[in-house]
Amino acid sequence: MAKSMPWRHRLGWLMATALTLGFISASCPADEQGSTDAAVAVDSSEAATATQPQGENDAGEQEAQQQEQQEEQLDESTASAQDDPTDTPPAAEHANNSASGAERHDPAAAYEGLPTGPSVDTPSRAIAPSITAAPADPIAPPPVTTLNVILEWTPGPQHAALLVAQHKGLFRRRGLDVHLKTPADPDVAAKLVAASQADLALTDQLSLHAAVDDGRPIMRVATLVELPLAALVVRDDINAASALSLIDHRVGYAQQSDKDVLLRAILQQEGLNLSHVEAKDVHFSIIRAMSENWVDAVVGGHGISLPRELGDLGVATRVMSAASLGIPIHDGLILVANQEHYQSQQDAIRRFIDSIEEATRWIIEHPTEAWDIMVQQQPTMDSAANAAAWPDIRRRLSLRPAAMDHGRYRRVERYLHDQGIVKEITPVSRLGRDPG
Repeated sequence: MAKSMPWRHRLGWLMATALTLGFISASCPADEQGSTDAAVAVDSSEAATATQPQGENDAGEQEAQQQEQQEEQLDESTASAQDDPTDTPPAAEHANNSASGAERHDPAAAYEGLPTGPSVDTPSRAIAPSITAAPADPIAPPPVTTLNVILEWTPGPQHAALLVAQHKGLFRRRGLDVHLKTPADPDVAAKLVAASQADLALTDQLSLHAAVDDGRPIMRVATLVELPLAALVVRDDINAASALSLIDHRVGYAQQSDKDVLLRAILQQEGLNLSHVEAKDVHFSIIRAMSENWVDAVVGGHGISLPRELGDLGVATRVMSAASLGIPIHDGLILVANQEHYQSQQDAIRRFIDSIEEATRWIIEHPTEAWDIMVQQQPTMDSAANAAAWPDIRRRLSLRPAAMDHGRYRRVERYLHDQGIVKEITPVSRLGRDPG
């Protein structure tokens, strides 16, 4: 009886183990089924051995010991098989393949079609940036304003600021495309601006007063030469000492305003009028008219260079400046614009004036280089007469082209009215403006 008790105890333990393994086998995954079946098989063998009769107890005990050894070996082999990662059961391999295939799917695929956005706490599919192979749109260049500027005469030293500004790209730098044009008739520059056929034109202050009095819609916007250029140049052989010497002589002029304003004012200083002289329009042919004795004198804005040009041709002359003839100080060369278009052109005009102001400052500091630029731009200027006149003209250039001397314009307007050359007193605000 003492020997049977341990065996019964062992039999109960084996049966409990078999039941436990059966429960585990039913609930374990497929990859653990092989090892569970092996354990059940071992326990079943032990249970069968335990049911043998009591008489065979000793032999059974020996067989049980052998069975236990086999069980331990089986357990060791099963444990080593589970620890070896290369020895994977087919069911486990299938499960791993399924898992790796699931990982290749987009994790956000399950959320497609569902609401997204800041107020929805669900993942959203990342939006990849669009890529285009087309080139970027070109950057549009800044707008360029075209200005047509009519000169009052053929290019000369008095146009230094314009020529230098054009050569150095000062107009282009400020968004301007400036075209300098020589008129076919020296009397039409301001008329073209008044008729809206040009943007800007050059003339002198005396001509401006007369044009505004005639009702032309032009106004001064800049000054290029701030001292008079006008003079009366008389052949030396007529022994002219004053305007009285012009009686019954031929006096040439290039612009109508030279006759109607300047010559008329000179004669009226001596109590004369246009009937006392023979006024002749010589157009651009002033030098030829004097050298070929067409006229005895010329009047206009050529008092600086003309005497030297005639002297080189053997014609001696005498020069009477406008101031010595009683004409008030006035601007020798100004820029005029159309009054009716001034508001729309004000910005372009300001940029134009800034350009010639910069050019004038550079000219004063580099007179020799400026002269070289001018003759390079206009080869016809390269003459001994113009070179001799260059220092005198350079000293007359306006360093502040936009600035307007209201007192000067008021005095000249009063003078011309007193002489009967203009019919009414025109306010200075109508005669010109300071665009700056």
